[in-house]
Amino acid sequence: MGSMGGTKKFGASTGFIEGGMGSTQFNQTQTSVMGSKETTANLKGKLGALQEMINALNEELNFHKKEVSILKSEKETLESVLTVKTQDVRKTLTNELFRVEEEMKRHYAHQKAENSRLQQQVTTLKGEKTALEQQMLALQRRIGELEDQIGNDDD
Repeated sequence: MGSMGGTKKFGASTGFIEGGMGSTQFNQTQTSVMGSKETTANLKGKLGALQEMINALNEELNFHKKEVSILKSEKETLESVLTVKTQDVRKTLTNELFRVEEEMKRHYAHQKAENSRLQQQVTTLKGEKTALEQQMLALQRRIGELEDQIGNDDD
């Protein structure tokens, strides 16, 4: 059994021992099997790395989902707080407006009464002035008459 005519011997640990024409096939098969093992290991490593990346991305996605949920909750809370504050401010301003309007009505009524009182006083004073002017005219006439009488008595 030589190595010449393509004869092969089978070995316990490695498979075919001697070369010949089948030796090249063996080497290719062995390389293919060993390459296949390396490729498989390489693919398993890549798949493991991809799985780790997927897990990390899922964790990050879940973190961001929680963060968005928290932000939405904060937004709703702020909106409700602002709504309550807006209602409080509106109520306060409405009450203040009502109070100011009532005060204005009171002041208007008071001012109207004061104006009427002052108008009455003005009318009274005008009447008194007219009466005084008439008395003054009467007195001036009387003085004139008296002066005439005094002047006539001296003659």
